[in-house]
Amino acid sequence: MTSRTITIREIFDDIPITPYQYRVGILCILVTFLDGFDLTVIGVALPKIAEYLNTSPSSLGFALAVGQFGPLVGAICLGMLADRFGRKWMLFFSALIFGTFTLLTPFITTVEQLGMYRFLAGIGLGGAIPNALAIASEYAPKRARSFIVSTMYAGMPAGAMSGGLLAAYCIPEFGWRSLFFIGGLAPIILSVFVALALPESLEFLVSRNRKNDRKRALKIIACIAPSLTTTENVQFVTTEKIVAGAPVKRLFTEGRAFTTLLLWIVCSAALYLLWILNTWAPTLLRNSGATVQQYSFAYSLLCFGAVISSLFIGRTMDRHNPFRILQIGFVLAALSLVAFGVGASSGSFMVIAILSVVCGICINGSQTGTLAVATLSYPADIRATAIGWTYAVAKIGAMLAPLVGGVMLSRNWSVSQICSANALVGLFTAGVLVILQKRVFKVNWIKKNSLVTATEFE
Repeated sequence: MTSRTITIREIFDDIPITPYQYRVGILCILVTFLDGFDLTVIGVALPKIAEYLNTSPSSLGFALAVGQFGPLVGAICLGMLADRFGRKWMLFFSALIFGTFTLLTPFITTVEQLGMYRFLAGIGLGGAIPNALAIASEYAPKRARSFIVSTMYAGMPAGAMSGGLLAAYCIPEFGWRSLFFIGGLAPIILSVFVALALPESLEFLVSRNRKNDRKRALKIIACIAPSLTTTENVQFVTTEKIVAGAPVKRLFTEGRAFTTLLLWIVCSAALYLLWILNTWAPTLLRNSGATVQQYSFAYSLLCFGAVISSLFIGRTMDRHNPFRILQIGFVLAALSLVAFGVGASSGSFMVIAILSVVCGICINGSQTGTLAVATLSYPADIRATAIGWTYAVAKIGAMLAPLVGGVMLSRNWSVSQICSANALVGLFTAGVLVILQKRVFKVNWIKKNSLVTATEFE
């Protein structure tokens, strides 16, 4: 009797989204939520940490830049290890690592210790996002993958928003250390749930072609589409053909080299813009006269805007040309940052609150879109490696942001001057996206698992 062959992609594309898939999504979004909380809680605590350590903005900027090197290391190493050993366990170790070293942060006594703990926590943070997005995208149907990936990524600004709101209460009542106790314990607890309840990537299990992995894959398929496992003579195969050779090398072969470099530039510039806002917004607002409660609340509004944009950016990119959407987004990001700088100097907290939401929507939404495109632009067998490298290289921008902001503050630049100067990065990113779009037309390398086809762009 002739056997029927079904690809892993067909399993998800031919059925409605199941409760099992929702469970995967919830666990992934919780990881990104706590990742966002941990990554950005340093921003709202920074003015108090500066007072506690009695240090200058430039010194703190250097320590935070060193801390941003950790996510670069984690994204590369844990991303590549995930392609070899599985997404699930790398996600588990990521949550455990960044939880542990966040929990140690309240015990710092020097700027150097702050930099060291942020670096070590960053290794886990760098591995969490790529692996969470990889698993979420692989359990999502193609028709809604961009929306689901963007929604997963919305967990980061949602976590950051919670950090801002919590800081407005916890810092005056319990001190800045309380934020790091919460931000450390929560991911350690979540790592246990990841180990017990999160399934491994089906693409990964089937591609390994081992007996035990095939059995595990069948159990997962039985939870998603039981009828397929009860049918005789059905063979499940990977969606992507496994190509021999190092995954990293394949980012620069098969017509991907220039496109990969352009994507790295876009993501680095986008993350720089995001981290100028995340790292220094509370300090800039404090310099404009805001109280702890005011700058913490304004920071939470920035993140609230990011949550809004993260939820609709993916759906918008599903329906329209994703490159044009991002080009418009970064132009608006530049304009909103200029307006934020002017508004922060006005002294009106209502103006600051409104501009915080707008700035969060434009800057965070645009940055989220770049990672969604990166997620959907690579075949499954190198996806975690590709996302990990993209996320890691983008951390160059995140490393530069604390340094540049610290130097500008040390030279007594005004809030308006700092925001206007950095807004140029948004215009630069929009320009690079124009080149990237033309490159995609030329090489036509976005294929079966992509966001849209090259002909649809035209």
